[in-house]
Amino acid sequence: MDTVYFIYFLIHIPITLLMDATFVIPTKYQINIQKTLSEFHIEQNKDFLAIETPLWIQIFVLFELIFQVPIFFYAVYHYLTNNKSFKFKSWIYLTIYGFNAGFTTLVCFIYVIMEGNDHGLNNKELINLLSLYTPTMLLPFYMMIDFSMRINNQLNIINNINIKEKTK
Repeated sequence: MDTVYFIYFLIHIPITLLMDATFVIPTKYQINIQKTLSEFHIEQNKDFLAIETPLWIQIFVLFELIFQVPIFFYAVYHYLTNNKSFKFKSWIYLTIYGFNAGFTTLVCFIYVIMEGNDHGLNNKELINLLSLYTPTMLLPFYMMIDFSMRINNQLNIINNINIKEKTK
């Protein structure tokens, strides 16, 4: 799974900086590729969140830029410098990232379900938009569970060693 996570982080660097950042960068300050990608995304996917950018999603995106982008770079570097795997020292960061990314995408997912029809989306358009949000919700939640279990297993090993030492 570590290679899947690595690819996920690697592709999320440009996605976040070029697409998601447009939620908080005023159009007049966006570079041309951001404007083009954003317009294409809105036209193709009818993403009303990208049009309206409510305050709550702007806060989510600011947190993504401040917290998640550094995690993306850290994860890519850590993977490449640790024999193509994530070692113990990265697990807590990736667990927290998984929760944050999964939860914020879940909020968007639920909002799209609840408000999609009110924004003129038919069922096909709603399913299409939800299909874009689904992987960026499920994979981080899976990552959170995976790394939480790795941490728990490591702590159990440490605990068992401590118990054996005390019984000697």
